[in-house]
Amino acid sequence: MFSRVRNMFVFVVAASLTWGCGRERLTTSQTPEAGQQFGQPAGKHAFNGMTRAVVVANVTDGETPASGVTVEFTRSVSGRAASFEWSGSTNARGQAYVEISGAGVTGYYRARAMRDGSEIGSWLSIPVNGGYQSTVELPVGEKANATGSIALTPGGLPAKIAIGVAMPLTGPQDVYGLPAMEGFELAQAEINNSSILGGASIEFIVEDTEGTIDAATAAFNKLINEDGVDVILGPGISTVGKEVFPIAQQNEVLAFSSTSTAVGLSAIGDYIFRSGLNVGTLVPGAVKDLQEKLGFSRVVTMVDDADVYSRSLDEAVSSSLGEGEVEILSRETFATGDTSFTDQLNSIKELNPHALFVSCLAAEMIQIMIEAREIGIPADIPIIIPEMTMDEVAAAGDAAERVISITSWATNAATPGNQTFIESYITENDSEPGPWAALSYASLYILADAIVDAGSTNASAIKDAMAATRDVDTILGRFSFNADGDAVYDPIVLIVQDGAFELFE
Repeated sequence: MFSRVRNMFVFVVAASLTWGCGRERLTTSQTPEAGQQFGQPAGKHAFNGMTRAVVVANVTDGETPASGVTVEFTRSVSGRAASFEWSGSTNARGQAYVEISGAGVTGYYRARAMRDGSEIGSWLSIPVNGGYQSTVELPVGEKANATGSIALTPGGLPAKIAIGVAMPLTGPQDVYGLPAMEGFELAQAEINNSSILGGASIEFIVEDTEGTIDAATAAFNKLINEDGVDVILGPGISTVGKEVFPIAQQNEVLAFSSTSTAVGLSAIGDYIFRSGLNVGTLVPGAVKDLQEKLGFSRVVTMVDDADVYSRSLDEAVSSSLGEGEVEILSRETFATGDTSFTDQLNSIKELNPHALFVSCLAAEMIQIMIEAREIGIPADIPIIIPEMTMDEVAAAGDAAERVISITSWATNAATPGNQTFIESYITENDSEPGPWAALSYASLYILADAIVDAGSTNASAIKDAMAATRDVDTILGRFSFNADGDAVYDPIVLIVQDGAFELFE
């Protein structure tokens, strides 16, 4: 679906070595697995002339990652001027990501770390092999230690790209996590069987967030600190995202959510991106269009006041109604987990509004539709529930008839590749996809495109490539990110007719 090639930047600076570090030679901590190379560089004719190597250097001071220190990396050739020099700062995890390109990559290199202009550590005889990404531990005051090496593809990426997935796969929010996982896995299989990543393949490290803040926090910390991923897909709903996105941002790990859409979450930091339209983008134009077509001037809103997403959605709806000079007769509230809404709905029935806007999660919206019809709210009072899926329609049955939804994606959208995606999803899962699967499918393709564009699996490089994404063809339509990392494309308005969604005209 996507194919762009990024030019490789070559650092070649002639300079004399003016600092010695002969006491700290690199050691290896484990036996290489099949296909791995580390401990010493191979001969100059190895790797079929590969002229690129990557070193992920982890600088630690005691047991603490040394973040924000300057790392200098230099080709060490005894008695000669340096043939390569690189310098950069470690990220929040104490990592420096060194890319080496050009002739004669294979050989021994030196490194040192500087803080506030003073040297805090130095190491020599670090072996680098062309065509490989090596991980090297650089503990201040101790010997360097090579912990592994991964072959690079001809496109310059590691053969296996590890991506964390932190989604609610059990618990009440699995209605978002399970279809999202199916979308991720379908895109993963297609990408890995294509040439998009130039021979590299994506591997998922999956953690179940259970739909809770505590489990999601544990999942993010594990993926970052134990698994060392640079990208996490997730976490799920906005209430959880609000708490765990700062963890990714603080550790300079890219977090990419396909299912959280409350306003303002991507603005937490420049490592946070979302593919679903945030409700501040999703709602305004659709509400204006609905007002013109339905002619409402007096409405009621219902909102789960305990949920971050629902409150954000209600604020966007209320603001849009205000701009249209629509009177809000009442704002009826409830909380996540409530199972009866008859008091609120009876009050709404007495007010006889022109329309009812509902802002909540899946379980509550199903019950609200059912009870609204049971107490006699007539079908000629439109119920408008943004981001409803066919799962909720099926669960509500006849009560969902004529309910209107505003969404990011639809099966009948004439967007590039949409019908092919639907056919592939049905073949794989024996059911039609919903928006969470579609958004997640599109997200992995967008991420893969950014990795290719960056020519790197480093979070900082991917982040910059993601931020530059503009007008890319996806199953969601022409897709861009705005300055905050939120998605920009056209929303869709649907209505339930005979148990299925149709485009609302």
